[in-house]
Amino acid sequence: MSNRTILMSLQVNVKDLLSNLYYNRGVVELLFGQRDHITVNELLSRDDITEEQYRKLVSLDILYEYENVVSLNDAVVAMFEDFMEIGEVTPGFINDYINELKRHIKFYQEAREMRFLRSIKKYLKRINSTLTREIIKLQKNVDDTYKNESNYRIKLQKLEDYREKRDTIIEFIKQTNAIVDETRVLFNITNDTELFGIVSSLKSSLIENLDFLIEIQTDITDFINKIQYQLDVYKKAQRLKEVKDHGTLHFKTNFREIVSNINTLKHNGHKTPKTKIPIDFLYSDDGHVLCKRIAEKYKITRLMVRGLADKMAGNFKEKGLEQQIKLDTEKLVERFLTQTKLNLFEYLMEYKFPKAIGTVSFEERLSLFVEIAMEYQNQLDFKYRLQYHDYVEAVTDIKKRLGYTLILPLKDKPKKEKATK
Repeated sequence: MSNRTILMSLQVNVKDLLSNLYYNRGVVELLFGQRDHITVNELLSRDDITEEQYRKLVSLDILYEYENVVSLNDAVVAMFEDFMEIGEVTPGFINDYINELKRHIKFYQEAREMRFLRSIKKYLKRINSTLTREIIKLQKNVDDTYKNESNYRIKLQKLEDYREKRDTIIEFIKQTNAIVDETRVLFNITNDTELFGIVSSLKSSLIENLDFLIEIQTDITDFINKIQYQLDVYKKAQRLKEVKDHGTLHFKTNFREIVSNINTLKHNGHKTPKTKIPIDFLYSDDGHVLCKRIAEKYKITRLMVRGLADKMAGNFKEKGLEQQIKLDTEKLVERFLTQTKLNLFEYLMEYKFPKAIGTVSFEERLSLFVEIAMEYQNQLDFKYRLQYHDYVEAVTDIKKRLGYTLILPLKDKPKKEKATK
């Protein structure tokens, strides 16, 4: 049955098809972008289509309805995908074009007629354009599968399938190159400048496409390795969770003891710069300038502490007093550790600071409480129970209640020191 007979049986022609696709372009765009998700009710709720228009599109086979889900005709979808060079990779078309090219080359060798030469040109062009289109589709599908496929095993299987399709396309490129080389003499005899240009463009395109396929293979291998690593990590984490849920780590192994004895070195996520600079140079002033630049780049504040010598500031006495206050904090902690009546928060709230320091506000005492808790945590006993302190806010005169962690002096420290002695 010819195409004209099919169109007559459907009572539709190219003009009707194009006009209906254009008039309902909003619906077509929606169904092309969201396939297998749009129901009949969702589609009819739109303002740009009526039930009568919907029935007409169904009767023309532009739309397809199954179990209350609407989708575009597969032929319409394939037409858009081929034109926009998207969709699944179908290297079988290349094989068909190669077979047709071989057939018409034989015909031209038997009878040197222009109709066979025109067919040879046509299939050479089709092979060139189809190879490029299939490679673009292959690269897009590989990227989309790695980014969007949620199931690890399906993702791996799809990437393996794309690897096979990539190998198939490479084989077709080799076959095409071999055909062109074998018939080079025949092509030269024709003295056809157009054919010469088509063959030159094809050979150049074959080389470029091979380079693209090598890059795609690198991406596929890299993606598969990453997915396999993620899958292995997931399996180990799942197994570890099962062991944890059964209590095996804590009751049948020395897991806690091993973890408690590990003194990890924290890098805070900063990448250390690779350098071959001598250590002695880094202690010099020029070395400090270099370290400061590196610290600014990697946001490492501890490398920016030391500065170059400069003029003595006019308020150096005040800075000296602040340093003295900081040094007195150690003595304050030592005094707290020797008493047993008050916890750290109560001790700081009642502590009488030297007159040289001046009045210490509630907020400053609270800040000192946090500072001591962080810097001297190994010398303190954290009970992890909340105590409450009622106070009046200085600015608003509103009564408030503050919850703080109960922190006491560490009683076991003297025993440990005796044991070590």
